Amino acid sequence: MNYDSASRNQIYLSQRWYSRGYKWWLLGHVLKHRWKILIISVTTVIGIFLQTLIPFILGYVFGTIPSGDLGLILSAGTLVIAIGLMKLVTNSIAAALNEIIAQYVEMQIRIEFYQNLETKSMSFHDTARAGDLIQMATGDTRQINASISPGVRITVTTVSTLFFTWIAMFIASPTLSMVFLLTLPLYIFFLIRFGRKLHPMSKRRQAIVARMNSELQENLTGVRVVRTFSVQEQEIKKFSSTLEDLEDILKTRGVTSAFYIPSLVLGITTALIFITGVYLIDITLLGALNVSIFGYSAYIQSVGMAELITFLGLTSILAMPTMFLRWILDMTLLGFAGAARIFNVVIHDNVIETGDYVPEDEAQGHIRFEDVSFSYKENSPLVLNNVSLTIKPGETVAIIGPTGCGKTSLGKMIYRLYDVTKGAVLIDDVDVKNWDMKALRRLVGVIEQDTFLFSTSIRNNIVYGKDNATNEEIMAAAIAAQAHDFIQEFHEGYDTVVGERGITLSGGQRQRIAMARGFLADPKILIMDDATSAVDAATEERIQKAIVNIQKGRTTIIITHRLATLKTASKIIFMEKGNIVRIGTHAELITSFAPYIRIFKRYMTLPPLVIEGN
Repeated sequence: MNYDSASRNQIYLSQRWYSRGYKWWLLGHVLKHRWKILIISVTTVIGIFLQTLIPFILGYVFGTIPSGDLGLILSAGTLVIAIGLMKLVTNSIAAALNEIIAQYVEMQIRIEFYQNLETKSMSFHDTARAGDLIQMATGDTRQINASISPGVRITVTTVSTLFFTWIAMFIASPTLSMVFLLTLPLYIFFLIRFGRKLHPMSKRRQAIVARMNSELQENLTGVRVVRTFSVQEQEIKKFSSTLEDLEDILKTRGVTSAFYIPSLVLGITTALIFITGVYLIDITLLGALNVSIFGYSAYIQSVGMAELITFLGLTSILAMPTMFLRWILDMTLLGFAGAARIFNVVIHDNVIETGDYVPEDEAQGHIRFEDVSFSYKENSPLVLNNVSLTIKPGETVAIIGPTGCGKTSLGKMIYRLYDVTKGAVLIDDVDVKNWDMKALRRLVGVIEQDTFLFSTSIRNNIVYGKDNATNEEIMAAAIAAQAHDFIQEFHEGYDTVVGERGITLSGGQRQRIAMARGFLADPKILIMDDATSAVDAATEERIQKAIVNIQKGRTTIIITHRLATLKTASKIIFMEKGNIVRIGTHAELITSFAPYIRIFKRYMTLPPLVIEGN
């Protein structure tokens, strides 16, 4: 995928970080703060270097105790306290900078992920699970944060501690260092083995958590359907099964972490060093001597009690990085698992690329379909099949046909909710793929049957997409949509907060607010997809009058079976199985086209409406 494309409002990283995989992508985000990391590294190294001096000081003090030089002992103790305070300062600086890096990286990855979702085509969103995407934007990014802070500082601390401690060991006692080196391969082997066992568990854990969130989100959104069909027990069993899977993987990870063998290896190593040290002290009391090992003469350096105390002190320092390595592997692998899931979405090729065409003058609203074919999925049946159509500026066109004929899909091609599979859609003789996306979406207004309202005020729902609208414009749009009267009946009026998806409103009320939103945008091209399906006959009649006024000066496409609407259309397009079968006016089709006549036959055969009392 080309990340230098014009579709990106902001490029977060250069192409090379994306081409190498999710680990490099995450590293790229972290290395944007390389100067902070350098300061963290320097302060941490200073702290670790000071820490490795303490065993030498303690060993020296132990060696001076027999001499009774209390002044020297007190000076050494003061020095240890000073080193501890200096280490506290360096740790505080490193910890603060590490937290700043982690929070910024989390924010940037979350923004990049969200921005990337906004550029995806609808075919991506058709197959993605909302709960899974929410988990990526929240849980996975938070897990990345946890792996960075205090991950960066602890990684530097661990590496520095191991490095300086191993050097200090060879300085303190080359002989005892040999004992340590004998167990080092075993230490490294079990460390790598631990990471390899934990990695697939971490990926599975993140996947199960995402599944759990998806099921929870779907059940909360569809709670009315669940209760209507009385399938609560079935949903509880399904959710419980997911929780059991999560419990199993968490227990497995917990047991794996509990049997962290490198800690055991370090403990055994410490014991061997102590035994070896005591033995060497015993055999080298008279000084260094040669001993025979497997027939070879070896030189054994003299080991004193002070050296043994120093070496054991250095060995004890390794306990901290050993446990930190466990934490680093645990949290880093979880962070990598989350990063992998997010990265796979970010690099997904299914992105609508925006053009750069913006009309210099006011758009005319001329629409032309040239041999347009379309299918929602690759290798699936065509929804539109070689459709060619011209809609003149200011013309009102109605599209009609049986369910699944492609009439709604035809409208979606115009404002690029989906891209054509073959052919082209042109507005004012410019392919919609070459239009700037924002300019195109401002040009085309859409009012759909399946309305969506946000859980905010009615006012905010109406002005969505036009934040600078005046109160007069908002009210005029609501009046045109026949929504003003019922809005005024609410105690808070236009400031009334509706529930999620507008659930506290009736279907007709939601539809009229959505219509007001579409009217307020004042688009040059207006697409109305069965926009009055949820309103009563009296309200529809008033809306139809408003629509007639709204249509003036704009190209209007109405997808409907409403007879009253069809009569006002300049021409009617009848579709069937993805093809345009016939084009004509209502008067022409109702007298000569049998499929059209069958649709409205019931209206023509109904007896006249008689109102009692007249």
